[in-house]
Amino acid sequence: MLQAAKIGLPEREAQMFYCYYASKGWKVGKSPMKNWRMAMAGWKLRWEERRAALKPNGAELVIGHTEFKNVEARMKAIKDSYADHQAWTADDATKFKALRDRKVELKKLLGMQV
Repeated sequence: MLQAAKIGLPEREAQMFYCYYASKGWKVGKSPMKNWRMAMAGWKLRWEERRAALKPNGAELVIGHTEFKNVEARMKAIKDSYADHQAWTADDATKFKALRDRKVELKKLLGMQV
């Protein structure tokens, strides 16, 4: 795992690399692995691509926070209408559930505690 630390691959990913190739008999397809250091470097590149794809960029964060505030405002409006009428319509309940689900998705996207 020294090589993984040297190239900046987290320990967990290094363990996954080891387990994956050990389970395959250190083969790539049907051929024996020629250079495990290069295979680990490739693993790290793919890991970085996956991480980058999951992380929202600056503009996406701003849009996400704006949408999050809008979702909360719409949820509050539905709750406030309940206070006025003492009952929710089926449409209100459906909209509120959809908003609640979207709020959870946005929290995950923005890295907030769910």
